[in-house]
Amino acid sequence: MKKKIIIACSKRWFTDNEKVKKYLIKNKKTIEIITKKKYLNLKNLNKIQPNIIFFPHWSYLVNEKIVNKFKCICFHSAPLPYGRGGSPIQNLIIRNYKSTPLYALQMSKKLDSGPIYLRQNLSLKGNLKDILNLMAIKILKMIKIILKKKIHPKNQKGKIFIFKRLKEKNSEIKKEKNINKIYDKIRMLDADEYPKSFIKIGKFKIYFFNAIKRKNHLICTVKIV
Repeated sequence: MKKKIIIACSKRWFTDNEKVKKYLIKNKKTIEIITKKKYLNLKNLNKIQPNIIFFPHWSYLVNEKIVNKFKCICFHSAPLPYGRGGSPIQNLIIRNYKSTPLYALQMSKKLDSGPIYLRQNLSLKGNLKDILNLMAIKILKMIKIILKKKIHPKNQKGKIFIFKRLKEKNSEIKKEKNINKIYDKIRMLDADEYPKSFIKIGKFKIYFFNAIKRKNHLICTVKIV
C-alpha cells in the first residue's frame, strides 16, 4: 500500500519549481497539496489520514494536536540550533553567510527545535528566487529519500540562537554601509511573494530588483510608487 502524503506550502516557490511540478503530477494519486491555513485542521487531516505531512514553507504556527498526532516534517535553512526562527535566508545573508545547511527536521512544540532527519548544503549566492529554486530541488530530494528509507532523526546539538522574522519595514535600504550590503539587501528579497527592498524619497518609494553588481556600482530594475 502506497503512503498518503500531504505537502503543506503557504508560498508558491516550492510547487512552482519545474522538477517539483513533474513529481507532483506523477504522484497526484498519493500526494495532496494544502496551501491555505484553514484546510490544515484536524477534521480535514483525519479524513485524509496522511502517513507524513511535509512543510517546505509554512507561514503559520501548526496546531500542537496536529504535530502530536501526525508525522510532521519541516525544512529549515540555517545551521541549527543556530538560526531557529523566521527569515533564516535573509538573516544569514545579512550576517555574511555564503552557504547554509538545509535541514529536514521533525516538527515539535518549540519552533525549529525537533530532531534532524537529513541535511543538504544550500548556496546563498544569487537573488532569492535563485536560492529558493535550488532549495526546492534539494527539499524534493530529501522528501524522496525520507519516503524510501527508514531514517532515525538525531537531536540537535550546539548553542541555540533565535532569528527574528523580518518585517516589511526591514526591507528599507537605510543604514547599509557599502555597496555590497546594498546588493545583499536587494537580492535577498528578490522573489515573488516577498516585499522588495526600497528607499523613501519624500512621498515616493523606489523598489529595487534584478540587481547586478559591478566593481563599484549596481545595475537594477526599479519601480517607483
